Amino acid sequence: MLGLSVLKMFLHERTVEILLRILEAEEQGEKIYPLQISREVGSPYSYVSKVLSDFEENWLIETWFEGKMRVVRLTEVGKKIAEMLKELKLELEKDFKARRRLKILEEIVESSGDDTPFKLIAPVVAELELLRQSTNDYEVVERVESLKTTVSERLKERMIV
Repeated sequence: MLGLSVLKMFLHERTVEILLRILEAEEQGEKIYPLQISREVGSPYSYVSKVLSDFEENWLIETWFEGKMRVVRLTEVGKKIAEMLKELKLELEKDFKARRRLKILEEIVESSGDDTPFKLIAPVVAELELLRQSTNDYEVVERVESLKTTVSERLKERMIV
């Protein structure tokens, strides 16, 4: 299980990608076709077709033909499930390790008082920068930047005194 993303632990990635791609097309006001889905999610057409058949059998999507092209659309239930999966995917894509490291650094800063030596607070700035460079989690990045500002202000105060 080493190296396995949290998302993959909970969801079959390709199936979710297919459903989310349909949702994305609908949110953009576009029609979407099985071959297009196959290309965009990087799965064989036969696999996508099988998944779409399963979705249709379970009333998550409906399809119809426009000429020779099969058009795919989410049903009300399919849309509701796709929206929940989209939210779950966003949650599971968070960098939990970075969030834990940030929490520790926040606790260090919060517990440091006016009498905390400069040499104990200064390394926090370096750790925050390493954390900032190691994550794509935008919430962590925002909190890192805010904490860097707080720490920098505290360091300036100590240098003035």
